[in-house]
Amino acid sequence: MNVMGSAGKAYIQWCAEMATDLNVGVPWIMCQQNDAPQPMINTCNGFDCDTFKPNNPNSPKMWTENWTGWFKAWGNPDPHRTAEDLSYAVAKFFQAGGVLQNYYMYHGGTNFGRTSGGPYITSSYDYDAPLDEYAGNASVCFIANNNKTNDQTVELQDDGKFFAPAWSISILEGCNKEIYNTAKVNTQTSVIVKKPNQVENNSQQLSWSWRPEPLKDTLAGVGSFSATKLIEQKETTADVSDYLWYMTRFQVKYNKKGNMSNTKGITIPATLNSMILRVNTTGQVLHAYVNKKLVRSKWGTNGKYRFVFEAPITLKKSKHQITLLSATVGLKTTFKAPLGRDPVVVDMQSMGKGHTWVNGHSIGRFWPSILSKQDGCSATCDYRGQYGSDKCSSNCGSPSQRWYHVPRSFLNDGVNTLVLFEEIGGNPSQVNFQTVTVGKACGNAYKGSTLELSCQGGQKISAIEFASFGDPKGSCGFFEKGTSESDTGLSTIQKACVGKESCAINVSEATLGSSKCSGIVTKRFQGLQLAQSASSRLNFTQPRKDGGFYMKSDPGASDGRDESGAPTTTRTDADER
Repeated sequence: MNVMGSAGKAYIQWCAEMATDLNVGVPWIMCQQNDAPQPMINTCNGFDCDTFKPNNPNSPKMWTENWTGWFKAWGNPDPHRTAEDLSYAVAKFFQAGGVLQNYYMYHGGTNFGRTSGGPYITSSYDYDAPLDEYAGNASVCFIANNNKTNDQTVELQDDGKFFAPAWSISILEGCNKEIYNTAKVNTQTSVIVKKPNQVENNSQQLSWSWRPEPLKDTLAGVGSFSATKLIEQKETTADVSDYLWYMTRFQVKYNKKGNMSNTKGITIPATLNSMILRVNTTGQVLHAYVNKKLVRSKWGTNGKYRFVFEAPITLKKSKHQITLLSATVGLKTTFKAPLGRDPVVVDMQSMGKGHTWVNGHSIGRFWPSILSKQDGCSATCDYRGQYGSDKCSSNCGSPSQRWYHVPRSFLNDGVNTLVLFEEIGGNPSQVNFQTVTVGKACGNAYKGSTLELSCQGGQKISAIEFASFGDPKGSCGFFEKGTSESDTGLSTIQKACVGKESCAINVSEATLGSSKCSGIVTKRFQGLQLAQSASSRLNFTQPRKDGGFYMKSDPGASDGRDESGAPTTTRTDADER
């Protein structure tokens, strides 16, 4: 409220009084308002809220938005947050006296139409959520190891020693039996792949028609209305369009001394035939025309969308017309809906910048021509240490968003219409529709827990590519064997899972055989890691540090990589939910 000044504070106070006067019988909260008026309960939003304190000592300590990830923005790589760090933050919050915690977001989605917010968020609001857009009274104790790198051994006196991994919090029932540790996440991870539309070969069979925007009158300075000042775009268009043309005209004359001057009486040396057109803009992109000719296009990069547009122009003794914004082309084609019930996406990688509709439904803005930065991404992510939105990133050097969700409720059984509104050019012949399915699945579990594995859509596990019970390393899709493992773990899992839609594995030496690990430090690595296929085949490939599973899609499915081998899947190995 501080940025709103005294008027803003007065308004918030009025809102609080109005809310309490309704006598609804339940408390009211205000998130991220440290000076929220009483009796409002101020709450915390953020990646961590263990140090948060309500402004009233009698108010409960509540975490209304635990950010499970971060939003995608044009020109930025994909942010990810590990499940280990998320669970660590939750345990730390309750250890510090928290009473309520809520995940934001728990289910990702798409902001269709013009509903995506700022700063310059993509149409996809996946948010690295646990679900993506396609789907006691007992005495307990907390043991926290806040060290970022070093594991610790804690003396429990009569109950012996307890091993605490780095950057983790353990919950002990009866203060001696571990029932949960934030670094020991036992879960299945699904890796999404795209499969071609089996009804038709979109990229070859889509027949496009196009219609350019009529610019003759616009470039000549003929507009809908006039004003004596620059006007704000969103207010003028009522925020129903991304596009607004700004047009102005002026005349250059020579004075008696041979210098140029405009109608305002400003003298311009005649020797400076080459001038600079300068425009201060807070918009994301600007196109400039002088005398009906495009002089330059420019857009903000690296998340910086306030920029100064500059372009050299030549002015002669005559009347001149300056027109600012964009030239656009409308493209139209028809297509058949992909078979099956899997979610549908359209691949827009070959286009430039614009907006797209399916059967009149706005799918959102596309801008694949702007790429995320080349550095800052890694195939692995260490959950230990303070989390930030740029800590674990992927998709560097690629479009911020390539795939656009088309809900099946938008599609017809017969012919469907796709319309593109393109600003800066592109290649519509490469646009195609695909379906989204689970191509791989990995599992991770620790000794003493149960790992549950399942396929979607009634499919069955047909093979196990890899399983390791011991101290495997790596992450989903990048497993590798450790220094020790059970000799019978793989065969045991194959017998328990192959041919079934789901299976449950008790991660113990009694079930999987001796892991051959010794010492308290290595016990934290004992577990299971598998791989399972959501298609007709399931192949396991590599191990990881606790156990897990990994699956591949059937032949013909995209493996989530482009021709260069760069990952392009919508979910990544860092998504260990």
